[in-house]
Amino acid sequence: MPELQNELQKEFELERMILFSDAVFAIAITLLVLEVKFPKLPDDASTSELQHLFKPVIIRVLAFVISFFFIGIMWAKHLKVFKYLRSYNSTIIALNLIFLFFIVCFPFTVSGFSENTHTHISLPLFLYVCNIAFVSIAKAVLCYYLFRKDSSYTVPGFATEKKYLLLESVWTAVAFIIVVLIMVVVYKIFPENPFYIIYGIYALPLMMIIIRRKLKKFKPLKIKVSHHI
Repeated sequence: MPELQNELQKEFELERMILFSDAVFAIAITLLVLEVKFPKLPDDASTSELQHLFKPVIIRVLAFVISFFFIGIMWAKHLKVFKYLRSYNSTIIALNLIFLFFIVCFPFTVSGFSENTHTHISLPLFLYVCNIAFVSIAKAVLCYYLFRKDSSYTVPGFATEKKYLLLESVWTAVAFIIVVLIMVVVYKIFPENPFYIIYGIYALPLMMIIIRRKLKKFKPLKIKVSHHI
């Protein structure tokens, strides 16, 4: 009987940690949309003036859409990782909180990116990409701890699925680290033209294609697991 109570207590505490994580994702996405504000339209505004007024809004909407889907993808991946979790310790809590910290930083970096266009876009854009990179790194570290360093806190078996999630996390983090390094190098080469750092992002689609091809041989046919403590 005491063992059953301990198991139920562990399951309850684990569910609280997962629900807390879900709430953080939901709040971060909600805060993103608050940065998208409809401009005040003068009654006598011309078509060209309306286009000028809506240009910043379009940039904010674009930043919101990109960030919304990125956070949504991270939530889905977080869900896939945590469905293998059967217990936890203080290290898992700390790593999860670090990951969530960088998630909730998105409204700040998105506002900096969307509010500063043209000549002042280089630093906000760099911080925004760094935010994405830190999220990816934090997720990779969490996966490494759960699936490689100490897998006793996960359900037994499912080695192929766990390996796939780990490799996907690590290689994605490496891809964003490379993008950040390219942006730094470009800025060092062209300090008088800081806008050029945007070209570092062009390397990302190519690296993502390479990662997807490399992961094909590791991808399991079906990732399915029942959550049991």
